[in-house]
Amino acid sequence: MPDKCIAKRQQADEQELKKANEQLRREIAERRRLERALDVSNTELRDFIHMASHDLREPLRKISSFGTLLKDSLAGKLDKEGQENLNFMIDGTERMTQMIEDLLVYSRINTMATVFETVDLNETVEQLVQLELAAIIEGTGAIIEIPQSLPKVHADPVLLRQLLQNFIVSGITYRRQDVQPRVLIKAARVAGNMVRIELQDNGEGIDKRHHKDIFKMFVRLHSNQEEESGNGLAVCKKIVDKHGGQIGVESKVGAGSNFWFTLPESKNIEQEQDGPVST
Repeated sequence: MPDKCIAKRQQADEQELKKANEQLRREIAERRRLERALDVSNTELRDFIHMASHDLREPLRKISSFGTLLKDSLAGKLDKEGQENLNFMIDGTERMTQMIEDLLVYSRINTMATVFETVDLNETVEQLVQLELAAIIEGTGAIIEIPQSLPKVHADPVLLRQLLQNFIVSGITYRRQDVQPRVLIKAARVAGNMVRIELQDNGEGIDKRHHKDIFKMFVRLHSNQEEESGNGLAVCKKIVDKHGGQIGVESKVGAGSNFWFTLPESKNIEQEQDGPVST
């Protein structure tokens, strides 16, 4: 009897194991099907974005170009109201073009493949200052400060470059009148194998009522710039989200802003340990 009970139990266990394996195979097959469907969907989305952006931008270019030609040919012939209406038309097409560009960038971040590697923040900032940001820094006399060597992070180098560039440009663009723009960059290792990077500027600052919405698309940052949209910060949030980090701002009007975000710490065990550690 005991042997028969053991045999029945073994048989029951084998049946349960077969059912579990079959269920696992079905789940794996379904996951693969969903992954293939997602790849197809992303490809179609990229194609649609490219087509739509081209089809939308082309007529806007023509309106802007012919509007500018019309403005030049009618110089001195229009009354004040007619001149203002023409300017509104040209400005509107240019802003619409920029909105399409912003949406295109935002969508590309959603669909592009992310390649993570060890990235030196010091080198990235230095390259930005010497290349992409050289013109705006020279034109405004802006100062970019790094008081302590920054740690390395585990990130996509292209997206990280875009992220830092957007924050620095924002700090310089929204500067106070007659005040030399200054952006201070610092970082510290925090709990969870993450690095918190902060970019402090001495600009106009942001009203507290805008803080919760500041990283959304087409949200105005400053009440005195009625037509200005803060799309670069929405892109920043999307990039940080793709890295599994958090993002935020500490700011008040007239006292500058401190934008911060977290990224995974470099997995390279030989990375420098210069940065302070906080918990």
